[in-house]
Amino acid sequence: MKRRELLKQLGFGLTAGLALPSVMFSCTKDDPGPEVPFDGTVAIIGAGAAGLYTADILRSKGINVVIFEASGQLGGRIRSLRNQRDSNGNPIESIADFPVETGAEFIYGTDSIWNEIVKNLNVPELVLNTNSDVYILGDEVKSATDWGTDADFAAVKNFVDGLPTYTGGAVSIEQAAGVSPRAANLLNAWAANSFGSTSSRVGAKGMAESLAAITHNNQRVIISTNPMQDVLVSRFSDVKDKVILNTPITSINYSGDRVVLTDKSGTQTEFEKVVVTVPLAVLKAGGISFSPALPGTNAGAFSQIGMDACVRVVLDFKKNFWGDSTGLISGGDLVPQYFNSGVGRSQFFRTLTGTVTGPKAEAISLLGQENAIPLLLAELDAIYNNQATEFVRRDLSTNKIISFIFDWTKDEYVKGGFSYPLVNGSLQSRADLGTPIAGKVFFAGEATDVSGNAGTINGALLSAERASAELIESILNPGS
Repeated sequence: MKRRELLKQLGFGLTAGLALPSVMFSCTKDDPGPEVPFDGTVAIIGAGAAGLYTADILRSKGINVVIFEASGQLGGRIRSLRNQRDSNGNPIESIADFPVETGAEFIYGTDSIWNEIVKNLNVPELVLNTNSDVYILGDEVKSATDWGTDADFAAVKNFVDGLPTYTGGAVSIEQAAGVSPRAANLLNAWAANSFGSTSSRVGAKGMAESLAAITHNNQRVIISTNPMQDVLVSRFSDVKDKVILNTPITSINYSGDRVVLTDKSGTQTEFEKVVVTVPLAVLKAGGISFSPALPGTNAGAFSQIGMDACVRVVLDFKKNFWGDSTGLISGGDLVPQYFNSGVGRSQFFRTLTGTVTGPKAEAISLLGQENAIPLLLAELDAIYNNQATEFVRRDLSTNKIISFIFDWTKDEYVKGGFSYPLVNGSLQSRADLGTPIAGKVFFAGEATDVSGNAGTINGALLSAERASAELIESILNPGS
């Protein structure tokens, strides 16, 4: 039975189990449909979007669940700036009067599953105008219109526009595009960094296959007033009491009739089934051991899907020298893409956030915040006539620059950014990674998404629907 058919038959979907806090408007819950006869308990590893949604679906079917979360908070790679600390334990500060995200920042698609959740919660949001984006070539920054007939800009744009229909060989995006050195940074920003790594590592065929599979409109949306982490937790508040925090699972033994989980303290617990939603980099690094070892189908995907280093840069300024209406600034060297995160959300505070993945993130991570921030300002100075250093906000008492770098690579329970196809990767690679084992071990998370939404919250949520359907099918039709 196909996943969507099973979902419809069982009566659950993205609005099942909707729970709203008093600060948000209410919405009528959908009928969750018939319960599934199951006397056991399902363990879910990870309380990010995939884990929480999986728990919500299973709970709506009358299935008892327990969620083990390695860290001390819900949300996974959705993490909003709030009492956060850097890798050295120092508090992270920003003076912005709008939500500043250290993880997932955009909603992709006004008609996507994640945006549907936000709309059902009546959370204010803003659709970004891509015409406000600007692009860097050399040391000049212009809009797409102002670049006009520039040959290098046209070469990158034509490649990116045509990527969903790419039919070339299994090569990197860099090799497939073949653009000039002047356009290399723009290509990296536009067609690789936002997909999880650099243009020399991201596979063109796998990326094309994913982009072609997407069914939503891919418009960029931001939440105007609420931290994204709060929105996620609010949506899945019905399963919040099922979460056990600060409990990393280190091994899964599925050799017997039941699945035995061992946590970091050595405590063992038995369950009938388990859903693994941890980030790909954690699995690849052996953060969870499997007994028996992962089958070749699942483990083989490790060599076809990558997950690289990732840092989020946040810089506060006294003046919006890049332009009040500017959205994305694409084509930088150290930071391939900045987002004017206050656009449409603040009249007083000017903040640039930058997501950096792959080798450039590795370089920034090695430099550390103290050494990296001056280099980032210098890069902006070269483009904007030294205005970055002039207008960066400083603490009045210490003269310290108000900025921070959140290093996801140093988070031992994440170890990077988000997944991307290697040169030999495909949607089949993701299907292989998510293949259930022995009717007892199931996999969800953005890296296992086969809808083209890998690397996004949409992908995590859709993977939860797939994994839940597979698990329920294993209950209703054991041995099938």
